[in-house]
Amino acid sequence: MDAALTRRIAAGCRAIGAHHVLWARLANRTGSPTGEISTLSIDSGHAAVLPASLICTPDLQGAVLFPEAGYALIGGTDAFMAGAVGEGTETARARFSRYTRGLTNQHPSLAAVADAYPALRRAWSRPSDVDRGSAAARQLALIDKFTKGTCTASEFAHGWWEARRASQSNGERIQAPLGDLFDRVFMLLEDYEVSPDLREPGDLSDAELAAAVREVQGEFLRSTDE
Repeated sequence: MDAALTRRIAAGCRAIGAHHVLWARLANRTGSPTGEISTLSIDSGHAAVLPASLICTPDLQGAVLFPEAGYALIGGTDAFMAGAVGEGTETARARFSRYTRGLTNQHPSLAAVADAYPALRRAWSRPSDVDRGSAAARQLALIDKFTKGTCTASEFAHGWWEARRASQSNGERIQAPLGDLFDRVFMLLEDYEVSPDLREPGDLSDAELAAAVREVQGEFLRSTDE
């Protein structure tokens, strides 16, 4: 099991407060069942995990099936999946589909797995693509309200983070150029602290955040003619 998958498992475990996982070795190198179960730290020891294996949290909130080399299947509660698959399930499925295209000779079964777990939503690249009532639509509405001065910086920040989490949980797929706009707003909010008492030197003030968001929105609108 590679380092990238280990990081995903660790992130999912941290999201639910798990400090270790259970590893069930389903079969050995010859394909014979083993029935072996071990305990692993969430951050280390996964290099020893070989297919076919099943890893799960002690409370079964998250699980990873590693049936053969080349891929793994992740499932779990909303909290576990938000940590393990931070980009969202739909984005992960779309990326997996692209990943399999160059590996069909090395791993012939990957194409069938990708077909079994397709992305169900198309990616949105412009505001006009976004479904009404979606979390991404709320993010766009918040940007518009904030730049027009009809909501405060704190209202914008709280609403944005909530809508962003909902968008990822719902599996909404955002790609450039709209994805670039959302990424830039995300970076600005990383430098903004809602509570004035907790702000540190270098953090954006309310006015600076508004000016910066207005600037990135303007650049986006000019570049897309939206």
